[in-house]
Amino acid sequence: MKPWLISLPTIAACIWFAPAAHAVLKTGDPAPKIQVSAWAQGDEVKEFEGDKVYIVEFWATWCGPCVASIPHINDIQKKYKDKGLVVIGQNLGEDKKTVTDFIKQMGGKMGYRVTVDDKSDGGWMGKHWLTAAGQNGIPCAFVVNKKGSIAYIGHPMSLKEEVLEKLLGEPSTKSSAEPAAPAEDAAPSAKATELATRAKAEIAAGKLAEAEATIAQLQEALPAKFGYIGGLAQLDLLIAQKQPGDAVELSKLLCEDYAKQPAVVAEVAAHLVAQQDPAASLKAAAEKIATPLAATAGPAQANASATLARIASLK
Repeated sequence: MKPWLISLPTIAACIWFAPAAHAVLKTGDPAPKIQVSAWAQGDEVKEFEGDKVYIVEFWATWCGPCVASIPHINDIQKKYKDKGLVVIGQNLGEDKKTVTDFIKQMGGKMGYRVTVDDKSDGGWMGKHWLTAAGQNGIPCAFVVNKKGSIAYIGHPMSLKEEVLEKLLGEPSTKSSAEPAAPAEDAAPSAKATELATRAKAEIAAGKLAEAEATIAQLQEALPAKFGYIGGLAQLDLLIAQKQPGDAVELSKLLCEDYAKQPAVVAEVAAHLVAQQDPAASLKAAAEKIATPLAATAGPAQANASATLARIASLK
């Protein structure tokens, strides 16, 4: 299944929906490698070098907030490029011609490196960076420090220059930072992913009894670190079964259990209002969860902001 896209020009982010947004990539983790189909502009970056700081910013030509962020990102690149900053504009879901035509239209306002995503896995960079970090919204920037670790995940307009200056001032590592290849335990098993996808499809088709059985299998197939995936599937089922009270109670439990993982908490809020015509209690619960997250500069900000926009559109 390929990701599907919705543009919401009235908010500060556009929603990038992927079939399974599991937040397993977070600040402090080694950055995944860069795997793209083409470099539309600028020199290729084969690996993260230990004397540089990188911004990998996910965007698309159709996303108004992404386009609005480009001049700011360009200014940042100009200001800090001689100090070791490398900016990579990682396009999502579009072909090279679309991207290069857009760069030409921007003139000198987009002077940094730009890449086109590898089409494998429905978009390799989108899956192993954006989706892995639980991010459903673009623009979204990742900052990679001189050790090759993720130092920031969030909206590029929320990235403070003081943060970049601090990272650029850190000592250089002697050897190039090793990009992290996706480890086997960095994502749920193929079986669990298939079960999660099947449960989602069964719920969408109204096959709730089948979905309940599939979710039971899913919960057995998931290791403890991915238990929230089963919880989110159960939440979807309760909402489809018209049990908003139970759904709200489950959402509270999930938020308590994963309080230290804001990207998961943001997903709980998103799931509460994902189905058509959510009950008032679901909207209220989602708003309560998403509001504080949307005010932060953390990895859950874009998703939480998109959820609040969804709630506003339902009023």
